Amino acid sequence: MNKRANLLVEFLTEELPPINLEQNIGINFSNNLADLLKNFISPQTNIKPFVSPRRFGCIIHDVLESEENTQSIRRGPAINNALKNETPTPALLGFAKSCNLNWRELEQNSDGYFYAKIDIKGRKLEHVLEEAIITSLKKLPIAKNMRWGDNEYSFVRPMHNLLILHGDKVISSNNTIMGLSANNYTFGHRVMSHGPIEIKHADDYLQDITHKGMVIAGFRERLENIQKQLNSQAKTLNLTINDMPGLLEEVAALVEYPVVLHGEFDPLFLAVPQECLILSMAKNQKYFALLDLDKKLSNKFLFVANIKSPNPEVIIKGNEKVLGARLQDAKFFFDVDKKYPLGKFVDKLSTVVYHNKLGSQLDRIVRLQNIASMIAEVFNVNPDIARSTAYLLKADLSSEMVGEFPELQGVMGKYYAKFHGESDEVANAIEKHYYPRFSGDSLPNDNLSVVMSLADKLETLVGIWGIGLQPSGDKDPFALRRAALGIIRILLKHDLDILQLLKISYSAFSDKYQLDSNTVDETYQFILSRLENYLSADYSLNCIRSILKTKPSRFTQIPGLLSTLDNFARKNLEILQANKRIENILSKNGYLSKENYQPEFSINLLSDDAEKVLYKHLENSGSEVDSLITQQNWEEYFKNLGNLTPAITGFFDNVMVMTDNLDLQKNRIALLFKFYILANKLCKLSELD
Repeated sequence: MNKRANLLVEFLTEELPPINLEQNIGINFSNNLADLLKNFISPQTNIKPFVSPRRFGCIIHDVLESEENTQSIRRGPAINNALKNETPTPALLGFAKSCNLNWRELEQNSDGYFYAKIDIKGRKLEHVLEEAIITSLKKLPIAKNMRWGDNEYSFVRPMHNLLILHGDKVISSNNTIMGLSANNYTFGHRVMSHGPIEIKHADDYLQDITHKGMVIAGFRERLENIQKQLNSQAKTLNLTINDMPGLLEEVAALVEYPVVLHGEFDPLFLAVPQECLILSMAKNQKYFALLDLDKKLSNKFLFVANIKSPNPEVIIKGNEKVLGARLQDAKFFFDVDKKYPLGKFVDKLSTVVYHNKLGSQLDRIVRLQNIASMIAEVFNVNPDIARSTAYLLKADLSSEMVGEFPELQGVMGKYYAKFHGESDEVANAIEKHYYPRFSGDSLPNDNLSVVMSLADKLETLVGIWGIGLQPSGDKDPFALRRAALGIIRILLKHDLDILQLLKISYSAFSDKYQLDSNTVDETYQFILSRLENYLSADYSLNCIRSILKTKPSRFTQIPGLLSTLDNFARKNLEILQANKRIENILSKNGYLSKENYQPEFSINLLSDDAEKVLYKHLENSGSEVDSLITQQNWEEYFKNLGNLTPAITGFFDNVMVMTDNLDLQKNRIALLFKFYILANKLCKLSELD
C-alpha cells in the first residue's frame, strides 16, 4: 500500500539575515520543494512554510512514499516495413528489445504502426528527496553566500542540523545534504531550551517546537503574536504605535520567542525633532515609537525581547540605557547643525558629486533655481521666491543629521529653515519637494511646494536620461520611474503642458553637459508609457491607448475622458467601423503620413446629397466640439460625436469615394479627412476596436 503522511524538513542554521526573510527563504524554499515533489502530492496539498532566525523549512501534507505507477506508450516502426513474410525485421526486434518486450507483445494499431506499452514503476520518496532539497536550496534568491567545511558547503549562513520526517520515519540517504545527515531531532531556543528535542512524528513538530523548544517557528504566527502584544501594551499606555513600514516584519525575523516590553527615555530628548528620534529608535534599535492622541511622540517606547525573563526590569533598563546613548547622538547632530545657517550647508555641496557627468550638488541647485523660477509664474508664485527656495532645497544633504539618517533629507531641511527664520511656506516646500515619495503618497499641498517638486523631478529625469542612464528591465538606480510617476500625479491635478516643462528643464543644462538632443522627445514618451501604466489600474487599456495615441501634453482632462469613452465605444460600433474604414483610405492615399497636412477641399465639388449632408453635419459639429472641449463636457462631446453616425453611414451607403473622376475622388477623401480630424481630436478611435 502506498502510504501517505506529512513530510517535515527543517534546517537549523546560524542567524539568518532578517530582510525579507519570510519570502526569500521560508516561502521560496517550501514552494520550490513542493514543486519538485509534485508527483508525490495532489495539487490541493496544504504546504506550511516556517522560518525563524535560526531555522527554516516546511511541512507538506499528504505526501506519498512513492510515486504512482504509470504507463508510457511508444510508437515503433511501421507495420508494413517491420514484418517481411510474417518475420520481424531487425528494426522491429531492436525496438522491442529497447522496450524490454518480446516483439509479439507489441500492439499493432489501426494507424499502421507498432506500439509498446511500458509500465513505469514510481520512484520512492527517499530516492528523490535529497536532490529535491538540494535543488530547492540552490533556487533561493540569495545574493551572497557564506562558505564552511573547507569551502565545501555554501549557503547564506552555516547549517548545523537537518531534520527530515515522513510521518514517523526518518528519510535519509547515502549522501549528506550540506554536510548533514538527516535525523529526527532539533534544537529549540538558545536560552530557554536545552539539548536536543526528539520529534517522533512530523505532525508533532509545531507543537513540540513551541512548547518544548520555546520557539514560534511560523513567521506569520510570530508576527501576529508580536502585533497582538504591541497593541495590548499601547492600549494599556493609552498611546498609539507609530507606523514604520517594514519594522514589524524585520523584528519578527529577529526573534524566536517574542515578548513585548515597554520602557522610557529622558523627556529632554523630545526637544529633538520627533522624526529623528523615531527613525533612530526604529533603524538602530528596532524599537516601536509611541504617539499621543495629537500624534506627538511620547517618551515611552515598546521593544521586543527574544526571551521570557523572570526579571524583565533588568532587560528594560538595559534597553533604556542603550536607547539613551542613541538619542544622545541624535541630539548632538541636531545641536551641531543648528549652529550653521543653511547657506553654509549649501556651500559645502560644491564638493559633493551629484554625478560625474552632471557636476556637483551645487551645480544641480543652480539648475533647480532656473527651472523653478520659470515654472513659478504658472502657479502665481513669485519667481524670486521660487529661486531662493530652490537654493535651499538640498542644503540639509551636508548636515550631520542627514549624514547619519539619509531618510530625513527634506524633513531636516524644514526644521533648519524654520530655526533660521524662513517662512512656513518655504520650510514646507523644502520638505514636500520630495513628495510624492512612493506609490499612494500624498502630493505637495501648496503652489510653492508643487513648483519645487516638479523642478526636482524634472531635473532628475531630464538630466539622468540625457546622459544615457535610462531604466532598463527591473534596474532603475536613479528612480526615474518614480520621478515620472510623481510628475504624472501632479500634472493630473495641475493643468500644465508636460512638453513645455521638459523643454524648460532641458534648457537648464548648459552645453557642457552634452545631453542627448532627443532627450525631450524620449522622456515625453517615457512619461506617456508610465501614465498608461498608472491609469490601467482603473480604466480600460484600449481607452487609455486611444487617448495617448493623440500625444496629449496636458493630463488633467484624461480621467474625465476615460470615464465616458468606454461607454461611447460600446454603444457606437458603427462610427468606430466607419472611422477605421476612413483611416485605411487616408493611409493608403498618404494623407496620414504628412504632419499637419490639410488637403484641398471645395464645397462646389459636392455633388451627392449624402456627401452634402455629411459636410453640413461636420460644419455644425466643428465649432460645437471645440466649445465642449473647452468646457470639458465629455458627455455632450461624445454625444455630439455619436450624432454623426447617420451622416457617415449614409455617405458610405450612397457615395463612391474612389470614383474615376480624380477631382471628385480627392474632394471626397478631403471630406473624409475633415471627419477623421474632428472625430479623433481627443482620442484615436481605431484603438478602441
